[in-house]
Amino acid sequence: MKTLISGRCRCGEIVYELLAEPTHKYLCYCRDCQYFTGTDKIFVVRGPRSTFSLCRGNPQSYDVVADSGATITRAFCGTCGSSLFIYPKIDHVYYFDEHDVICVAAATLDDPNMFCPEFAVFVSRAPAWAMFPKGIELHQ
Repeated sequence: MKTLISGRCRCGEIVYELLAEPTHKYLCYCRDCQYFTGTDKIFVVRGPRSTFSLCRGNPQSYDVVADSGATITRAFCGTCGSSLFIYPKIDHVYYFDEHDVICVAAATLDDPNMFCPEFAVFVSRAPAWAMFPKGIELHQ
């Protein structure tokens, strides 16, 4: 099967691929994503976790209760600190009504220009200085 989406952390220790078209591409302005990225938002490319694989490395991770109320796992590179991906911890959903979900940080894609965000979520939690792209749906 052809690799549709591939990416890595800054130092290259963690390499991943997603062998499916993304189901959603969106910006999340929740407070937890702000802490995860150190910015006002994260741009995620969401796809089926069953098509995700680690090609190299073993990311560090931790569990949190996100603004959505879901318990999620956030993964990052233990060497360079790059925020990599997010997925549901247990039988709880992450924003969308599915369990087979992984949200990859779009900035870590080998080609971060291959996708544009379709919508934004948790915009009510964005800092006052945040800027929203024109032409996308904004969800509070």
